[in-house]
Amino acid sequence: MINQIPKPYYLLISVLMFCFGRVQAQSILNKQLNFSADRKPLADVLLDLGKRGNFSISYNARLLPQDSLVSINVANQTVAIILSTLLKDRYAIREYQNYLIITEKLPGLVFLDTDITNDNSNNYSISGLVVNDRSGERLMNASVYVKEQLVSVLTDEHGYFRIKFRADNPSQISLTASKLSYRDTTINFLQTVSVSSRFNPGVYDNTVTRNNRVERTGMGRLFISARQRIQTLNIPDFFAKRPFQVSLTPGLSSHGMFSPQVVNRFSLNIAGGYTAGVNGFEFGGLFNINKMDAKYVQLATVFNLVGGKVTGIQVAGVHNRAIDTVRGIQAAGFINKAESTVVGLQIASLNNNAHKLKGLQIGLVNTVDTSSGASIGLVNIIGNGFYKVSLTTNDVTNTNISLKTGTHNFYSTLLTGTNISSGSKLHSFGLGIGHDFMLSNSFYVSTEVAYQAAYTGLWDDRWFQAKMLFNVQVSKHISLLAGPVFNSYNHSGSFHQEGYKNVTHIPDYPGQAIDGHQTRNWIGWEAGLAFNSVFKPVKKTVDNSRAWYLGGALTAGLGWDDPYSKVYGAEVFVQRDLGEHISGIITTGYTYFPVDKGYPPIYGDGTINIYDETRSMMPLKVGVRLKTGSAFYISGDVGVAFGLFKEPVFYFSNLSSSPVYKPYRSTMISAGAGFSFQSGIETGFKFEDYGYYYKQFALRLGYRLKLSK
Repeated sequence: MINQIPKPYYLLISVLMFCFGRVQAQSILNKQLNFSADRKPLADVLLDLGKRGNFSISYNARLLPQDSLVSINVANQTVAIILSTLLKDRYAIREYQNYLIITEKLPGLVFLDTDITNDNSNNYSISGLVVNDRSGERLMNASVYVKEQLVSVLTDEHGYFRIKFRADNPSQISLTASKLSYRDTTINFLQTVSVSSRFNPGVYDNTVTRNNRVERTGMGRLFISARQRIQTLNIPDFFAKRPFQVSLTPGLSSHGMFSPQVVNRFSLNIAGGYTAGVNGFEFGGLFNINKMDAKYVQLATVFNLVGGKVTGIQVAGVHNRAIDTVRGIQAAGFINKAESTVVGLQIASLNNNAHKLKGLQIGLVNTVDTSSGASIGLVNIIGNGFYKVSLTTNDVTNTNISLKTGTHNFYSTLLTGTNISSGSKLHSFGLGIGHDFMLSNSFYVSTEVAYQAAYTGLWDDRWFQAKMLFNVQVSKHISLLAGPVFNSYNHSGSFHQEGYKNVTHIPDYPGQAIDGHQTRNWIGWEAGLAFNSVFKPVKKTVDNSRAWYLGGALTAGLGWDDPYSKVYGAEVFVQRDLGEHISGIITTGYTYFPVDKGYPPIYGDGTINIYDETRSMMPLKVGVRLKTGSAFYISGDVGVAFGLFKEPVFYFSNLSSSPVYKPYRSTMISAGAGFSFQSGIETGFKFEDYGYYYKQFALRLGYRLKLSK
């Protein structure tokens, strides 16, 4: 028959048969050997078998009973049969190159006593047991699901399940059981009906497999139930897409237990929800948790947690976190965090954190491992950047200190200064930004702009500066700087306060007063020295703390406006750790605003201004605290200030009448930083705004007691 085949085809068949023969010859498990052993340890027998067949056998030493004695005597048998005889089919064997790898053979799952019912209205119910195929043990917390209908349940403590779903004329119903460390099993129920299913296989994306990172976070462990975490372990790589879902809380969803396996175009979470992702719009009354990606708008009043990428806009009242890349805008009341790259904008009142920044950050404290963008804040901790502490003098204030943090391409500056003089006092503080033109390693030019609030009797003066400073690096950490400064100073008062610097050259009190907001522009100078260095790499640690704390603190501060130059207080707080170095905190207490001694009355007849009286407040606020090191933290709070006094209220409809006195109440904000030591002692400072002109900068000394782990 071979002679009848055309020669080209004969040659092709010969080559294929030759190659096939070589492939077969190279298969270790198909090799045939004569092999014998008499009461030898299993480890020695496997070593001899590998030498005889010219291959290696790999296994975990704790997996096999290496010292057990075995005997075997076979002729012309394959390696697969020899190993099956030696190992009694208890292990799985995989071939890789010239290795045979022996691993533990996973037990399988078996359905028992399954029963399916249909009420003739497309409603189905399947019940039964899930057991171990080896021992017959009934298995608890196995996931049983129908993929096409996106419904699932977990078996109870007896291995029993009952699953209900609606299906329109299915040709086949496939029921699958999955459990961690077991092999899946599926059974099919065939229907004797015509096929008119609405199932569209194109909506599934079984190629997407993500590590379930959100469930390992502090927020994930706190808000995702144990049943949902078990199901994720059982079904790690099945996801579907649906137009919408509605959740009350995680687990109470229109998709039921299958909600973490479904990506939705529209997602509404009344209190909070846990889904596979969103590809459109998602709103959470309190929070949203996505296992994978979030596109294009995600809003929550408290927090958003996304295990994959964020594309578009993510807004939360307290905290946003993306475990992957952010492309777009992250905006939070307190904290934003992206564990990969940010391409866009991060804006938060407290802290922004990113691994790599290719955009803009605006916040109190910004933290980046590598930045090619810009960070604007009081402190910017950037891995490829620097920090610089400058001591300078200028033609307005003779003593100034500033902290510059960022990169030479863009940095932020925190400034404070004072003019030390008995008859020409002036105090200032503010923010600035700058860019360094690097002419060489030891010489560069800094261009900066700064805006400060200044005190010359009241904190109402405004001071704008534009600087060109020439820097000379004299050692590794020390540089000298000097240069011209353009100044624009605005004084809001109508006369010069005695003892304070008269920058705008207005008349002295009690001379003739003039209209307020006098502005003076001129070219001045600044010179000084700076200490510069880089931030040490932050050690990444895992924080899983769920501890509760009860604490108290004493505060003493300076008032923002007259007549309250000194402020005193005490506070009591309850703190709960949420993991990832974040804590929630509830605080109340007492704050006392005494009127300065000798404060002059406003009215010419000697009566006291009704607004200039001693005030007492009881704040009630909630907030977050973020640890950025082993002890250092930053915090932010919002709340309500309840005045223990009545405030006069005038009605514009009848200004001639006497004021109506009502209990004072106002929204309040607070921001602070400090150190919280393991011993329980806390030190720090804070700024608090109780509304109107009741504000303070305060030092804080406290102690917290740990209530639980």
